Amino acid sequence: MSRSLIYVACAASGTVDVLSLDPDSGALERLGRTEGLDHVSSMALDGKRPTLYAACNIDRPAPHVPPRVVALALDPSGAATAGAERELPVTTCYIALTSDGRELFGASYHEGRLIRFAVPGDSADRVSTYASGTNTHCSVLSPDGRFVYAASLGDDRISWFRVDGPQTSTVDDDAIAPDGHVTVEHGAGPRHLRFNDSGDRVYVLHELSGDVRVFERDAETGRLALLQTVSAVEGLDLSRGTVRSPSTQDPGQSVVWCADLRLTSDGRFLFTTERSTSTISAFAVRDNGLLEYLRRTSTEAQPRGSSIDPSGQFLLVCGERSDHVTAYRIEDDGELTLASRAATSGGPLWIECWAPA
Repeated sequence: MSRSLIYVACAASGTVDVLSLDPDSGALERLGRTEGLDHVSSMALDGKRPTLYAACNIDRPAPHVPPRVVALALDPSGAATAGAERELPVTTCYIALTSDGRELFGASYHEGRLIRFAVPGDSADRVSTYASGTNTHCSVLSPDGRFVYAASLGDDRISWFRVDGPQTSTVDDDAIAPDGHVTVEHGAGPRHLRFNDSGDRVYVLHELSGDVRVFERDAETGRLALLQTVSAVEGLDLSRGTVRSPSTQDPGQSVVWCADLRLTSDGRFLFTTERSTSTISAFAVRDNGLLEYLRRTSTEAQPRGSSIDPSGQFLLVCGERSDHVTAYRIEDDGELTLASRAATSGGPLWIECWAPA
């Protein structure tokens, strides 16, 4: 396999940094960056076109600039060139691309909504809103493309909505109700979720309790049924976290503050990040899809984003407070071995990987 290209959204600097990853050694090399992407917080990759969609949330009051998604055209040389844009009615902390590559779903933490809209450059301009709950933190499509799932951190709820094909009208809908939902323990704070390849297991990381919940999924109805709850923070001596916003006081480094989770491409291991202690927890995925805790690894300061490279050999983690990204080789037993480390621009939050053909 040739080198992979690594894209890191850096909110504080307003850039998407581009690095290369050697699939043999795991060596990272900085190639360049795309500027003018104010407070870029999340991205979605369309490897077929190839295009990277970057969600930008302007956080300055004047002059008013609305939130937007920018399409970056990707080149195997490493260039990421900004092109078409689409303004959004709400800020987004997570975006996900539909399987046909025509639409995006976005999660709005502050407005408590999912939004659905055409990709930048498409002539359709309709935006639908989904009542997904307080502090919605992710919008994840099932592998079959039939449902989109949202985790409401503030309401301790995971909801699912049926995806029935692309939108055609230019008139906005009222908020669309979910097809179903499950609630979790009060104060757990479900944040991000991942599917296994077959789509029959869903793994949900909880920001405030540090738990990972494993759900069985019914492909026809989208319904989730709880199978297991396991801690990613046991032994870290942390108190339960609190919901955070610009209007709340920073609780400091003594509380649980989980961020991201990733499954390896072969489905054997799952990794979660915890920001207060700057650690990664590793789990083995057993034959029934249940998790077994393995070990913990120290990592970049305040690890907000992570990704598995296209070869499935490396876990990449970026530190929001360290302004660096680290590549770890995933060993056969799930242990993480440091392969390389590279500087990024300020405030890295999100990582996407692309392997040019």
